[in-house]
Amino acid sequence: MMAKKNDVLVGQLLKKVEEKKAQIKKIKNPSFKTNLSLPIDGTTTRINLNVEHPILLFRILVDLETRIEKSQGIAEKWDIVFDNSWHGYTLEDWRDDVVLKIKQSQAQRQVTELRTIEKKLEGLMSEDKRTNIELEKLSELLGD
Repeated sequence: MMAKKNDVLVGQLLKKVEEKKAQIKKIKNPSFKTNLSLPIDGTTTRINLNVEHPILLFRILVDLETRIEKSQGIAEKWDIVFDNSWHGYTLEDWRDDVVLKIKQSQAQRQVTELRTIEKKLEGLMSEDKRTNIELEKLSELLGD
């Protein structure tokens, strides 16, 4: 009786793991607005957002967010129109892409953690439950 209760709980937890994996999958291949090659002010140097460390990406995010807020505040204060384009994209586009890159980095870590949890949960299943799951998988493969 206890094994059956545990199997139900393990099944529920495995379902949650699968749901989280599905959410992460969406983050892994987003549609970016920019070319991910962020120019540094006053230089020809560019930062490749694809390979930067999350800590640097967060610093870039803070800088972009600060620029957006200050620029909007100054434009409102002086009643002038603010053109927020920066090297062909808006500051918001750059900010949004940096956020996506940070989320991608975090997603990779989460996938690793979820795999560990999944293996632990599978180890907690009763032998009967594991056999049933394997039989269901084989049945699906055979189209039954």
